[in-house]
Amino acid sequence: MADTDKDARDAIPVLPDSVPVTMPDLPLRRIISTEQQLKAIGDATRSRILGIIQNQPATAKQIADRLAATPGAIGHHLHILEAAGLAQVVARRLSRGIVANYYTRTARIFVYDLPHEIAGAGSVDLDIITTARDELADALVSIADDPFCDNAFPHVRLSPERAKIYQERIRALVDDILAEPYDPTGAVYGILVAMFKSPAYMQTTGDR
Repeated sequence: MADTDKDARDAIPVLPDSVPVTMPDLPLRRIISTEQQLKAIGDATRSRILGIIQNQPATAKQIADRLAATPGAIGHHLHILEAAGLAQVVARRLSRGIVANYYTRTARIFVYDLPHEIAGAGSVDLDIITTARDELADALVSIADDPFCDNAFPHVRLSPERAKIYQERIRALVDDILAEPYDPTGAVYGILVAMFKSPAYMQTTGDR
C-alpha cells in the first residue's frame, strides 16, 4: 500500500462502540479502465466482496463470516481491491485491542471503458451477466417468495431510433433506483439490465 493511502487511513478517527458505522454517500459511477482494476474485479471472491460492501460498510472479519472464509484471506483480497481503487476504508473501530477497518466500494457501480489491448477478445458484458447469473443461482432458495422478481425474457422488433430511446430510458430508470435514499433496514436487491440486439438467426423478417 502506498504511504499516502496509509496516511489517509490513519487520519480516519477511531470510533467508540457507542457510535454506529454508517454508509457514506458514494459517487454513482467509477470508470474501470486499467488492467489492474480488471484483474482485481475479475476474481469471483473479490466480486462477492464488492457486492457485500456496496450497501454496508464491513470489516474483513464480517465479510469472512458471510463468505465462510478466513479473515486473513479476505484481508488479502481487500488490499488488492484497495490498491486498484475499488475499495476504501471509511471507518475504524477499536475491538478487543485491535483497530478494525470498515470497507466500502469507491462507487455505487463500476463502468467499464477498457482499451482493446486490455479487454482482449472476451466480452465484459458477458462476464457481468455471468456474475449476475451466479448471484441469482445463490438467491434461488428465497427468490420464489420475492414478489418483485420478474423473470421474463422478451424480444421486440424496433427501429434503431426507438431502441436508442428505450436504452436511454432504461439507463435513466437505473439511475433513479441508485439515487434512492439509503435504507439501513431495507433488503438488498440486484438489478440486471441488458438490452441488446438479438443474434442473427432471429433477425429475419417474413420472406425477405
